[in-house]
Amino acid sequence: MTFRRCCFTALIVLVLVITIFYGCSKKEDEKELSKGASDLVYLENGLSKDEKVELNLLMPSQGMGKDYFQYAVDTFEERFPNVKVKVRWVEGRPAYRNLIQSLLQSGNDEDMYDYFYGFEGWTEQLIEQGKIEPQDDLWQRTLYDNPKVKVKDGILADERLIFKDGHVFSLPEGLSVLGLFYNKKMFKKNGWTEEPKDWEQFLSLCAEIKKSGINPMVIAGQVPGYLTFTWGAIPFEVGGQEYADNLYNWKPNIYLDPAYITMLERLETFVKKGYFHPGTISFDHTQAQMEFLQEEAAMVSSGCWIEKEMESVMPTGFEWGFMPFPGNNKGQKKVVLTSESQPGYIWKNRPTLNKQWAKEFKLWCLNLKVQKEFMATGLISVRKDFKSDSLKGETASAVSVVQKAIQSNELIVQTNRQDFRIKPITNVEMAKMNKTIDDGYVKIITKKANAKQVAEDTNRQYMKALAAAK
Repeated sequence: MTFRRCCFTALIVLVLVITIFYGCSKKEDEKELSKGASDLVYLENGLSKDEKVELNLLMPSQGMGKDYFQYAVDTFEERFPNVKVKVRWVEGRPAYRNLIQSLLQSGNDEDMYDYFYGFEGWTEQLIEQGKIEPQDDLWQRTLYDNPKVKVKDGILADERLIFKDGHVFSLPEGLSVLGLFYNKKMFKKNGWTEEPKDWEQFLSLCAEIKKSGINPMVIAGQVPGYLTFTWGAIPFEVGGQEYADNLYNWKPNIYLDPAYITMLERLETFVKKGYFHPGTISFDHTQAQMEFLQEEAAMVSSGCWIEKEMESVMPTGFEWGFMPFPGNNKGQKKVVLTSESQPGYIWKNRPTLNKQWAKEFKLWCLNLKVQKEFMATGLISVRKDFKSDSLKGETASAVSVVQKAIQSNELIVQTNRQDFRIKPITNVEMAKMNKTIDDGYVKIITKKANAKQVAEDTNRQYMKALAAAK
């Protein structure tokens, strides 16, 4: 009996030893398997480290140069060495547009690029035809250099601008910020306020400037769209979110809205007081900016690209100042207008792996270091957590002061893009709207019509366009 009990006990011990050994061995195997799996794929995206991929990108070469984009390519390839990014640069926008047109006419998916800067005027049509790959998954992805923050929470952009027909087809990479640029040295020398808080304070500032013998403001009268970069903020400042929503939803009679009429009336007041440079109506944007740099005007309506555009004629030691247009009433916040740069579309009928890596490259372009390189072109970072302090001595001072201003809690950021609507309306009558609006500004500046007449004319054309759309 004792012998049997000893044998039984020994058997149990043996089983336990085998079980423990097998369990440990299994855990080690699982660890090795897990380790092997992580060695085979990138943790950030789950894509293979070994599978070779060649991405073909099509980009126009314009005033922004190529260095900013090449930095994104180089750092992406360094991080993901199995991916080769080939960029075809097309010199000039007209040549780029012609190539896009030729590719679309051929209809051969094998000749298409994986990643396009854009499709010029054919984007909406291609989306409707299902030719462009949705990038919906990127909206919920975390940022490469800040894994705690999702894209949707980390960038400055209205979600309604991002989504087309319920899908994301491209994310914004930078902002063109629009507003009033001023000569900071001139303001300091004369003791003028650099931060008028509302419309009344702004008029007082302009009165002081005019009294000193300097024209308060110059704009590109030949390109009336430049006037909207500043004065266009007034309806959003006065009318608030309700006006912005009505504009987005194509509400009837939007150009008879008190907020829009207020803008026209304030423009009329400005003209009557003689606060514009007398040559304003005859200048193109370069001439207007030259008058500003030559101290013939204290302020100019433009965008954050202004220093990059005028760098060859910049006076030595010139100091930039920037203010969102102070057309607001007392107690209201000022609005800064933006135009989002949204490049980077992916062709749908390309190999799945190519499309996956093209999306990863798009996400990579949101990295702070890449964004900083993009800013050398005159764009503002689309990242909410971008620190303007990091720009000291490294980029154009015009961009630096704008970046600092846009991150203020005292401002409302509002897109100025004409395609920011619930759906596109592209009939003949709507095509006439831009000219009608621009002509209205010119009529007020040249004193050929008053604010009420211009508002009625503009709204009449708008309602014709809505009727045609039905």
